[in-house]
Amino acid sequence: MKNQDQDHLKVVVLEPSTNTHTLSGNVISSTDLGNGVMKLKISSAGIVTHGEHGTIRTESPNIIKYVQQEVNPVTQRLQAAFD
Repeated sequence: MKNQDQDHLKVVVLEPSTNTHTLSGNVISSTDLGNGVMKLKISSAGIVTHGEHGTIRTESPNIIKYVQQEVNPVTQRLQAAFD
């Protein structure tokens, strides 16, 4: 028997980089809000993987992902801190 949540099981790329961040789970909705911010809703725990930094399990159905900002030492402007 197929669980209803299995219909939404997928992998979402949270941050494309040389060390890609992904969320695996029962994704109900995913909205790109721009500027490195993404809003997701999942129906059960999600698994976030990030290569060398390890794996975590989410505890909330509501997830906000954002890209950390850092000051570029040359331009002195904020920029996305992709790794």
